[in-house]
Amino acid sequence: MNKFLLVLCMLAIGVVVFFGLFLFVKGLRNIQMAVASTKWPTVAGVVLSSRTTRDASRDDRKSPSIVTYDTKTVIQYAVNGRNYTTDVLHFGQTLGSGDKSEAALQRLRFPSGKPVSISYDPASPATAVMKPGLHAAAFWLPGAGLAFLLPAALCLIMGPSAMRNFTSENKAFDNYAHQAIEQSSRSEVPADRFMPPPSMQSGNAVMSIAATGFGALLCGLGVLALTAGLQRGWHGLASEHWPTTPGVVVMASQTTGDDGEETTDDPASRNRYARFVYRYTVAGIEHFNNVRQFAQVEGGDAEEISRLKTRYAKGASVKVSYFPTDPDVAVLEPGNTGTAFILPCIGVVVILFSLAIFIWMAPSLAK
Repeated sequence: MNKFLLVLCMLAIGVVVFFGLFLFVKGLRNIQMAVASTKWPTVAGVVLSSRTTRDASRDDRKSPSIVTYDTKTVIQYAVNGRNYTTDVLHFGQTLGSGDKSEAALQRLRFPSGKPVSISYDPASPATAVMKPGLHAAAFWLPGAGLAFLLPAALCLIMGPSAMRNFTSENKAFDNYAHQAIEQSSRSEVPADRFMPPPSMQSGNAVMSIAATGFGALLCGLGVLALTAGLQRGWHGLASEHWPTTPGVVVMASQTTGDDGEETTDDPASRNRYARFVYRYTVAGIEHFNNVRQFAQVEGGDAEEISRLKTRYAKGASVKVSYFPTDPDVAVLEPGNTGTAFILPCIGVVVILFSLAIFIWMAPSLAK
C-alpha cells in the first residue's frame, strides 16, 4: 500500500511537472519570438474577417451561467508572391473573456478590410504577427508554468523527509516483530521491551498526501494572483506619467455598437459591471480601448455600477492616458487606488498559507 501511494504521488507530481514545463517553455518561446519580431521585415496586409464567438456553460438548473466571448481576427498578407494568413495579433495573446466589451474592442480595432502592417519571420514567412515586440501578456504562460513548477518543487523537497520518517518508524517495528518471531521459533523468550506500533496508518498517509496536494494547489493560485496583481499595479503606477489625449465613449451598456451588434449586458452572464469602449487619436491614428482602471476590482454594488454607466455613457467625452510606445495601452483613471493591493495581498497570504501547510501540517500528519 505504501509503495502504491508513493508511486501514485510520483506520477501525480510528474504530470504537474510536465504540464508546468510545457507552459513555461511555450511561454519562453513566445517571449523569444516577441523579442525577435522587432527585427523582422514588414509587409502590408489586410483584415479578412473579425468574428466573435459566444460560449455559454450550463449550471445544475440547465440554464446558461458562465458566458465567454472570443474574437478571432484573420489577416492576409503576401511574401514573395505567396499569400499567407495569420490570427496572431501579438505573441502571448489570451483567448476568450467574460467581458463582452473585449470582443467588441477587437472588432473595432480590426474591422474587415482594414489595411495593417504585418511583421513576418524571414526564415518562415508563415509565422507572422501584427504587433511585434514584447507585451505584458507574453508573461502569462511562464507565470502559469511557474505556478505548477513551484508547488511540484515543494512536494519534491518536503516529500522525501516525510517518507523517511514514515519508513524509518515502520522499519523499526517490522525488525522488532521479525526478531520476536525468530526467537519464538528457537524457543527463546523475546526481549521484554515496549515497541510502539507504526505511527502512520494508511489513513494518515492519505491525509498527508491530501494536505500536500492542497498546499500545492494553493501555492499555484497564490503565484498567479501575485503575478497578476503586481502587473496591474505597475501599469497603474506608470500611467500617472503617461501623456493624455481627448477621447469619446463609442460603445456602452444598453447601446448598439458601430458594427450593429448588441453590446448590452448578457442576461446569461454572471458578470455584473459597467462595460464601455472609448475611441481616441494619437499621432493621427485612431485607437480603441475599454480600460477604466488598471487595478480595478470588477463588480460593485448597484449604485456604483449605475454611477459608472452614467459617467461613461455613449457619447461622453473622456480624457485618455496612453502608453507612449504602445498607444493601444491606455486608461481613463490613471494611478492606483486601495484596490491595487487586494490581488497582491491575496497572493501573498495564499502563498504563506500553502508554505505553512508544507512546513508544519503535512510533516505533522506524517509522524
